[in-house]
Amino acid sequence: MKIAIVRRECGFGLGGAEGYCENVAKGLSRRGHEVTVISRRSLVKGENIPHVKARVFGRGSIAKNLSFFWSVSKILKGNNFDCVYGLSRIANADILRISDPLHAAWLELGYEGRFLPKWLRSSLPRHISLIWQEKKAITSARYIVTNSNLVKNQLVRYYKVDPSYITVIYNGVDLSRFSPLSLHEKRLVRQELGIPLQDLIVLFTGSDPRRKGFEVLLQAVAPLVNTFQFHLAVAGFTPTKAIKVLINRLGLEEKVIFLGIRQDIEKIYGACDLLCLPTSYDPFANVCLEAMACGLPVITTSQNGASELIKEVEGDWVIPGPQEDALKNVLETWLLMDSQHRQKISNSFVSLASKFGFDYHLERLDQLLGLVALYK
Repeated sequence: MKIAIVRRECGFGLGGAEGYCENVAKGLSRRGHEVTVISRRSLVKGENIPHVKARVFGRGSIAKNLSFFWSVSKILKGNNFDCVYGLSRIANADILRISDPLHAAWLELGYEGRFLPKWLRSSLPRHISLIWQEKKAITSARYIVTNSNLVKNQLVRYYKVDPSYITVIYNGVDLSRFSPLSLHEKRLVRQELGIPLQDLIVLFTGSDPRRKGFEVLLQAVAPLVNTFQFHLAVAGFTPTKAIKVLINRLGLEEKVIFLGIRQDIEKIYGACDLLCLPTSYDPFANVCLEAMACGLPVITTSQNGASELIKEVEGDWVIPGPQEDALKNVLETWLLMDSQHRQKISNSFVSLASKFGFDYHLERLDQLLGLVALYK
């Protein structure tokens, strides 16, 4: 099949959804499909995958989002693809995959302007534009894929989408890259981090610390540091002045280690003991599945689609939302466990993640693409 994959940016190192774009483009190409990536920028390497550049112009997010939207529409009209797989808000996708936060839901769940009345937030120009694009993309798509039941239910609630037109395909993980480290490998990474092998490390990773609940995590950790010996490793962003002030105020300056943006995040997973992501909203935080594959148990919220998998192993580790007390209680439970109990839970998470390799994801997606193209 001739398949167009559309994402504003595509490639590893640009973000989780952008890395997915490269992964799926390569995966479908290896399955014999003629794949074209349509994006503003593509960093896809190592495969002969054509790239069609979609123009993005303007300085503000409104202009950039709208210009990409219209540019893609023009490109698609001039090409004859068997199936268009949209990974961004675009019109007339054959299959639209919603993996970014649904904006209509995010306005309620935790957007920066959450202290404003909903009617006022929704009336701001940026939100009017995004909601219009989101609605246009959803209502014009022939079929929709979500990466969690959380988002499927939100589509039904906010946009009245018929559930029979929505398929849930959980994210896939590259099991050749994400797997537990050997004791020797773990020791080497720990030496780099300057943390003894016997100490526990709680990991937080994400490029959007406010939405991912980093400050909530700091507040939950603070009462525990005088009782338990552990460290908090942070990857994915550079701390702001406000975050540094909060860390100092909480007395955590000796406990928090900032690792920056890591291209070898699989090694960081393998060197740590627990992933904690008290997010306000994630359709499916892929870091959870990556961490599980590397042997890390995961604590997160029910507002993260990945919690649907975590509940299969440790239902009590899914807290209702980014709540400091609830998070502190689960962290304390984990810290009180003996090493054998923690290892048993770790093994259970590895076993669960092994069922969601990227090949499994591609197989389900390939079947759906073929079915939708057949009836186009």
